[in-house]
Amino acid sequence: MTGRAAVGSLWVVGLLGSLHCIGMCGGFVLALDRPSRAPVRRLATFATFLTGKACTYVLLGALAGLAGGAVVHSGAFAAARSALAVAAGVLMVWAGLQIAGVVRELPVASWFGPTSPYGHAVRAVSEARGPAAPFAMGALTGLLPCPLVYAFLAAALASGGLLASMGVMSILGVTSMPALLLVGLLGASVSPQVRRRFVRVAGVGVVLLGVVTLLRGLGLDVLHAAFGHFHGA
Repeated sequence: MTGRAAVGSLWVVGLLGSLHCIGMCGGFVLALDRPSRAPVRRLATFATFLTGKACTYVLLGALAGLAGGAVVHSGAFAAARSALAVAAGVLMVWAGLQIAGVVRELPVASWFGPTSPYGHAVRAVSEARGPAAPFAMGALTGLLPCPLVYAFLAAALASGGLLASMGVMSILGVTSMPALLLVGLLGASVSPQVRRRFVRVAGVGVVLLGVVTLLRGLGLDVLHAAFGHFHGA
């Protein structure tokens, strides 16, 4: 996945998908909040948590970049890149449907339950006290199963380079910050009904962009064809 249009679509998908983060990761943010703290300290705690989450994404991007680089040197990059673009599109569509509440969460979510090693790690970090605890909690949160993360990883693999792959995942890290920061600052002041409406609209948007990404992977860049034809008319 390359080009300004592709990068732009990743930013849009990340921002729309961040509304899903409210449901999946918002509880972690609220658990870290202490309303009695000074506003600066509250903001610092949220920022540390979000930085830890973003760092996990960038680390996953680095691993994907190393794998993608190996594919580049194998001489099969062109075919692999198209396949990964298709995979990214399919996963974006799946993520959008999940965000909109049309399909259920992936079955691997049970691997991250309270009795799993992941659950024990989260419990240990939640009981820790110190400036590094929010960062560690954010880093663990970045490992939660999410089709949107998988879609970005497929796009990162398709980038074929270490820095490019890390850049793709950093987009996910940055775009997931605003929604979760608002959750921390506003708490439960936004009604569940309003949240669900926004999330459903965001899900539809992610589905549409996933379809575009899928078609691009198949060699059918419908946006370029449509707007290129309009521009030439």
